[in-house]
Parts: sequence; structure tokens; C-alpha cells
Amino acid sequence: MIRKASIVLLTALATACAADMSEHDPHIAHPLTAEVKAAVAVFDRPEAGTVLSEFDKARLFRLAAESLRRGAGPIVITLAAKPGEEATEQEFGRGLAETLRHAGAADIQTKVVVGGEAGAGVAEVRVPIWVAIVPECGTFERGIHPDYTNAPNSNWGCSLERNRGLMVQNPADLVRAREASGRDANRSGDVLGKYGRGEATGSASEDISAGTTSKVGNASK
Repeated sequence: MIRKASIVLLTALATACAADMSEHDPHIAHPLTAEVKAAVAVFDRPEAGTVLSEFDKARLFRLAAESLRRGAGPIVITLAAKPGEEATEQEFGRGLAETLRHAGAADIQTKVVVGGEAGAGVAEVRVPIWVAIVPECGTFERGIHPDYTNAPNSNWGCSLERNRGLMVQNPADLVRAREASGRDANRSGDVLGKYGRGEATGSASEDISAGTTSKVGNASK
């Protein structure tokens, strides 16, 4: 009984002295996440008989590109109108939406607000996008020398996590998986089949090198 109690006591002491894994694992110490923000641009309605300027068209194309790359919801076009001019603003909104669709955007909502805050003849295009939240590096709260738990300094691994967050194509990938496609199913079937046969699951090595070898200065013929 005494021996059993001693084992329980030693286990409790060992647990109490266990190192904080956040001091050893940079994924825990410097977590990456993402949140939804908005890219917003304001457009003035062109004068009667004129078309949208090339500058404004380029802005719409950039907004559509951001929506395709890291969009978090439908693009919303809000137009302010004076009483009785709703149809004019609606036509303006349709033109903006058509330009966005031409740039590849599909999910677009348009609404006209009488007496909106932006003022009549003005359209606000709002694109919800995912933005990566990356850690700030350069702190050494625990000093630069390992302590009794052999933990590295508090800045260890921070730059790797920060760079990963800054380079990710779609920050939403940091918080959720993308929807599966037919390509994913084919690849999954290939991997499972190879695994069941005891084969390497990676892609087969190519015989042809992607690079070239220069013969400059090579005396051999």
C-alpha cells in the first residue's frame, strides 16, 4: 500500500513539474489564425452619356481578383440615391456588377439606399476577405538561454510561423479546409491504393530533369 502511494505521489510530482508545451512548440507559442475584414472602394457615377473610366475598371478588376483569391462572402454594391432617382442608380449598379462578373466574380449583391450616407451618385463596393493574423516577433521574454526545462527562447520559431501566415494564398486555409473536389477524390484513391499495396504514396519520380546542364567549359565530348 505504501509502495502504491509512493508511485501516485511521484506521478503527481512529475505531472506538476511538466514543461509548458507552449514554450517548446512554436505552433502553440505563435499561433496563426485568420479573420474576415473588408476591402472597400467608392465609385462616383459617370456623367450622363459617359462610361466608367479605365482607372475605375481596373479597381473593380482588382477587387474581383481579391474576392476570387480570398473572398469570405458575396460582393455587396451599395448605391445612394435621391428620391425618384432609384432607377438611375440601379442602372449604375448593374454596370458595376457586370464589370465584376467580367473579371470573374460571381456572387454579387446590389442594393439601392435612398438618402444613403455616401451621398447620391456614389456607389460603395465592399468585398469581404480573409486576412491572416500573424504573430509579432522579436521578443525574448524568457531570455536567450534555455532554462531548466531546456525550453528555447520565447522568439524561437516565430519568424517561420509569421512567414507562413504572410505567404499563404488564402488565409482561410489557416482556419478551415477547402471544399473537396473531384481531383481530391482521385488523389485520395491513388494514395490509399498505394498504401494498401505497401508502395510509396508520393508521386513517382520523373526521369526527365526540370533543369538543364550547361556544357560551357566542359572539355568532354
